[in-house]
Amino acid sequence: MPHPPARVPVCLVTGAAGAGKSTLIRALAAARPSTERWAVLNNDGGEFTPVQGDTTLTVVTATGCACCTGQVMLQTAIVRLIRLTHPSRLIIEAAATAEPAALKRALLQEHLARATQISLHLCVANAAQWAAYPQAARALMLAQMQAADHVVARDHAAAAKLRKALADSGITAEKIVQFEGTIRLVLAGPAPASNANAQRISS
Repeated sequence: MPHPPARVPVCLVTGAAGAGKSTLIRALAAARPSTERWAVLNNDGGEFTPVQGDTTLTVVTATGCACCTGQVMLQTAIVRLIRLTHPSRLIIEAAATAEPAALKRALLQEHLARATQISLHLCVANAAQWAAYPQAARALMLAQMQAADHVVARDHAAAAKLRKALADSGITAEKIVQFEGTIRLVLAGPAPASNANAQRISS
């Protein structure tokens, strides 16, 4: 019996506004194999524009809170994006205020789970924001970092500062990675999906 085609790997990117989510996604997109077509769903309102004429990268925006009132809009945008572009991989830039558990529940709804899988959850953070934010905002940032597979810092120096800032937070030093390492993690993840996935997702 033939194996069903692989689901579209989804890289979920969370983090506070200004943490560097869009910068990370640009770096990931720039490193993608030339044979792969990627899609980016921007739910954070930031500016991310593909290179003009690049037909292998599609970027769309979905407004609304992805973990509560905007769940349907997010799910609809994912369905439409997969059907129209047949991506090998999908990157979702979540809103800064997204509550991680509710966000993942929205992405694991049955009609999405048939054609997609969350292959990697990244949370972008920096030490300066952690130090400056009030306790309530820190609680959400910590929840996002705890839910993620890895916490991402821009470079070696930023990673060192973040490890020091989070020393008493419960986030281990090993969980914090740099942009360069993150690119390797994404590209080494599940095999890219075949175009057949667009036919597996229901409305």
